[in-house]
Amino acid sequence: MKKLFFGMLLVASACTTKPLGMSVPTQAGHNLHSAKVAVDSCSQEADEGGNSAVIGGYTTNILLWGIVIGPAVTAPFQDELRAQGEIDQVDRCLRARGFERRELTAGESFWVRNAFGDERERRLDHLVGGGTIETYGTPNS
Repeated sequence: MKKLFFGMLLVASACTTKPLGMSVPTQAGHNLHSAKVAVDSCSQEADEGGNSAVIGGYTTNILLWGIVIGPAVTAPFQDELRAQGEIDQVDRCLRARGFERRELTAGESFWVRNAFGDERERRLDHLVGGGTIETYGTPNS
């Protein structure tokens, strides 16, 4: 019974996705343009990560539950596995390029969403470079 409970817990945890909030790739000395280039380039690898996650999910559940039950356990979560695998692959690629994913706070998200045109781009440049709302508009020392 413990083995069954542990196996079900493992399957459930492997199939969950992180909720996506608003985030920006950050790296000191970079701006919105360089972050866009990096994200566009890394997005080319997303399919590879999604496929790997799905294959890993099926393989793990076949090993845990057998050839008949394993795929039946994985199938309902295939889309979530793929999406999370794609996100993780893009994050790995961005980390290899020196960027780090920074989840924006509710205040920062509001601050960005309520700016338009050039002002929005300036705010995003500031956040991509590692700045915060508090340091926006202050002169560099």
